[in-house]
Amino acid sequence: MNQVFLYTFPQWIVFAALFVIVYGWVEQKKVFRLTGEAMFILLGIFALIVLLGDFLAAGNFLTPEEVVAEELNDEILNEVPIEAKLFPAYLGFLIAGIMAIPTFLLEWKNHKRASTLVVITSVVALLGFFIIVGALRMV
Repeated sequence: MNQVFLYTFPQWIVFAALFVIVYGWVEQKKVFRLTGEAMFILLGIFALIVLLGDFLAAGNFLTPEEVVAEELNDEILNEVPIEAKLFPAYLGFLIAGIMAIPTFLLEWKNHKRASTLVVITSVVALLGFFIIVGALRMV
């Protein structure tokens, strides 16, 4: 998995989910609201795969020659790798995915508090989006 995929894919999923949820609210279509919440759950699963799969471990991108030649010191002092900057965003996506599970169930049962949880889940996912945007601006 390359770096570009790590920061573009979640952004597309966040805004697609938000668009589908807002469309479902405006048109009063439950299927669209459930689809958006399911997208947040899938985003959480994707974040879990990335976090457990060591795709954000910056040490995996250094060659043994760079480590032996002590070129690592210059990189640590000068800038933090983009992978390390994306780590908090993926934690946010994981939390949003976990929060989307009860939200999905409450929306399925037409509970009144589902809309409040949808907003909170969306804010958490947007937080991850803005962490990625901030990380990309610093590169």
